[in-house]
Amino acid sequence: MVDEKNIMDRVCVQKYAYLIDLFLSNEITASVFDLCFIRIRRNDEYWLSGELDRRFSKILDTIFLDVDEYAPNELYDPNNKFNIDEVELKKRLEKHLIGLKTILGM
Repeated sequence: MVDEKNIMDRVCVQKYAYLIDLFLSNEITASVFDLCFIRIRRNDEYWLSGELDRRFSKILDTIFLDVDEYAPNELYDPNNKFNIDEVELKKRLEKHLIGLKTILGM
């Protein structure tokens, strides 16, 4: 049986999975992904409350760090180990999306 916490976890995570899918399928740009991810996270009281399952939190926290490291092409410096380009961001998000979907049972 699905309980309230499980439902809340799934609803919380699915919005991020949807956003990642849009980006990976080139339906939105990296800049739009970056902006939307940050806006959604900033207002995500459930994730920020600490109630989200730790497995999801760990992946989403890592995605947040990846988004923070992302630099648009005009600002990207391959010699700076603290920033990544769009190609690397997509590569990391593909891996994270697999992890989220695995936990979700998708």
